[in-house]
Amino acid sequence: MSASREKKQRQNDPNQGLSQKQRQERQEAEAAKRRGVVYAVIGAVVAVLVIALLVWHSGIIQRSRTAVSIAGRTYNVNDVAYYYYTAMSEEYQMTYGTTFDPNADLRTQYVDAEETISYHDQFLDDAVDSLVTVAALENAAAEAGYTLTAEDRSGVEESMEAMKATAQQYGYSNNFSGFLKANFGQYMTLGDYRTCLERAALINGYSIQVRGEQEVTDEEKQSYYEENAENLDSYDFRVVYVDGAAPSGTDSQGNTVEPTEEETAAALRAAKAKADRMEAAVERASDREAEFIRLAPDYVAEDEREDCREDPDYTLSKNRKGSDMPMSRYPYVGWLMAGGHEKGDVHVVEGSSGYYVVLFLDRYRDETPTVDIRHILIRAALDQADDPSTTDVNESTIPSQASLDAARAEAQSLLDQWNAGDKTAESFGALAQDHSADAGSASNGGLYLGVAGGQMFQAFNDWIMDPARQSGETTLIQNPQSGQQGWHVVYFQDYDSPLWEITASNTLTSEKMRTWLDGIREGLEAVRDSGIQYVG
Repeated sequence: MSASREKKQRQNDPNQGLSQKQRQERQEAEAAKRRGVVYAVIGAVVAVLVIALLVWHSGIIQRSRTAVSIAGRTYNVNDVAYYYYTAMSEEYQMTYGTTFDPNADLRTQYVDAEETISYHDQFLDDAVDSLVTVAALENAAAEAGYTLTAEDRSGVEESMEAMKATAQQYGYSNNFSGFLKANFGQYMTLGDYRTCLERAALINGYSIQVRGEQEVTDEEKQSYYEENAENLDSYDFRVVYVDGAAPSGTDSQGNTVEPTEEETAAALRAAKAKADRMEAAVERASDREAEFIRLAPDYVAEDEREDCREDPDYTLSKNRKGSDMPMSRYPYVGWLMAGGHEKGDVHVVEGSSGYYVVLFLDRYRDETPTVDIRHILIRAALDQADDPSTTDVNESTIPSQASLDAARAEAQSLLDQWNAGDKTAESFGALAQDHSADAGSASNGGLYLGVAGGQMFQAFNDWIMDPARQSGETTLIQNPQSGQQGWHVVYFQDYDSPLWEITASNTLTSEKMRTWLDGIREGLEAVRDSGIQYVG
């Protein structure tokens, strides 16, 4: 090495001129310094990881992940979860929880016996399909320039308050967020839940607007009637049920002994013979309906005989709509609907454990107008404790007379308030929104459209269906029904179309809406993204 190069190397050597001990100390210090830098870097990395884990466990990352993309719109984990848990709830209520356990892993519970489709997969598919409809409606609403109305926003707030009230009932008074997680998955937040409600309100409001734009012609309604006359028509008839069930017996120890197959068959044969005798006797009579009424007490069940003797109309069914008589419950309805009958025709129809004797009186299209009404329900407070000494009644479900009187006074006060104003349907509706205990109509101003005879309890029905009733008339009516005891303030708004016409119009409008919805859904594809794994 040259002298100049050696000199330069010595100048660049930081340990030049140091003793061995000094050199060692410096090396240890440098090592310590390097360790400090390394530890600082490691510490920073650990801190970042701790923060990341905290964020992960908070659900911020998961719930923000895109779960489904449809028609240019993206939906996160909670958007899908809203419909996932809605589908689960609907299935649970429909089956009364007999087919799956919502508290257990739905991925290991199966819809089919072959265990090819889990409940998790079914609810996820339902949720994604719902979102296809949602995306189609959102895009259509945007194209039409439809945005949330004041009424839509009011509905969102009402839904929020209703859910909070439900949370309180289930012990979540101070933990609404926890209640939402319990019902819509671990990542649901108050903000995301509100977003789901607002989206639902938007597409519902827009759908109502589109529905109102659908036109159904008189020709379409008449054609629908002709195709469905048996269900839209009304029937007047009399019916007696001859019971053919064989009685059970008791053995020497007092135990119940079920009838044998032979005894059951013999009892049915006897019931058939009895029903045939009544049919034959009615057919021979010059006045068949009078004879049917005269014979009926001898053919009904023993505990019905006295009522049947005292009330000539005990066996009478009048103005029964075909759609209100399912074959599973009324086996004789098929004969009634068969057509070609004349007044007085009588027939025996087999039931599950007996026979019906049916007398045909009339079949017709009921042209009686329905009515549009508004009401305010003031429910009486349940202010009594159950009296354990009375075993046939639970006083805690019955308001006291003082409570009923207070409800009537409140109803009268509201009616007086309305009478002191402009006395319009709108002002009545405003009072209903603020005061009615009927959750099904309060938000709509207490309005019920197209109410037909027999749909309300007797006193209510008698007043609104009085043919002398005039638009704008009001009254107070007491409600005696269990759970609804109190007073109604009732406003008669107007007469409406006959029930058959309303049924035809509603059905045809729904069909037009389904066709429209199928059209805007056509071609839309749901693409599942990484966030889908966090649903359910």
